[in-house]
Amino acid sequence: MGYRNPQPPEGINYVKKGWQRDFVLLVGGFFAGLALLLWLMMLALGWSARWIPFSWEQALSSSLQQPSDPDQRLTYLQTLANDLARAGGLDESMRITVHYQKSEAVNAYASLGGHVFILQGLLDEVKTEQGLAFVLAHEIAHVQHRHPLKATIRQLGFGVIMGLVFGNTNVAQLAGAGGQIAMLNYSRDLEREADAWALRALQNHYGHVQGADALFQWLAQEKADQAPLEWLSSHPDVAARIDRLEDISREQGYATQGSVTPIPDWPASH
Repeated sequence: MGYRNPQPPEGINYVKKGWQRDFVLLVGGFFAGLALLLWLMMLALGWSARWIPFSWEQALSSSLQQPSDPDQRLTYLQTLANDLARAGGLDESMRITVHYQKSEAVNAYASLGGHVFILQGLLDEVKTEQGLAFVLAHEIAHVQHRHPLKATIRQLGFGVIMGLVFGNTNVAQLAGAGGQIAMLNYSRDLEREADAWALRALQNHYGHVQGADALFQWLAQEKADQAPLEWLSSHPDVAARIDRLEDISREQGYATQGSVTPIPDWPASH
């Protein structure tokens, strides 16, 4: 009896659903795995920041340590910052250095090494010391929680991962944009954490939190039509922040009524 080579059945290499489904699952699985990797990396990098001595952070920010010309405005801001740092319980190893900028932008921000910048536009719009104190305490809270350092480390880590995975390609830019949007949620969480710390500092310093939301009230009135969607912003929605301050005050038993103090009327800066 001779050997016969059997013919394979028709359609053995044909997949009814085509290759598209497998391709979508492969690409989706890759990006899901990458997202998980990035999330774990962000957690690990944020956790590791607490072990970096504050003195190292100050060394990294040595270019910001140039002394500013002393004047009544800066002396007032630095004294207020020192008082709020004590009231909020700033770590003893940390030191806050306040800087004043003549910019008309209504803003303040904290940088590496405990440097806090107050812009003239903020002083022009927030009329009471309590309103200014909340913003200042909010920036001190960022220092206390090492938020500038965590943000710097995470940004560097994110850039390294994107470069290793995608290189210098259009895909890298697209993935980077998506990752930046995802990191905005992390940034909003930091803002909420700083708000809670600042509110407690005001309660401890003044005995009440009256006027703490002055900047948010101004933003709600003047900038409401310019506010981006929350998920596209590094800061929580203004109305939601006002409501949250009220919720925290109620939950913690903070006094919401008290006297407020006008900000000193300094001579115009030149």
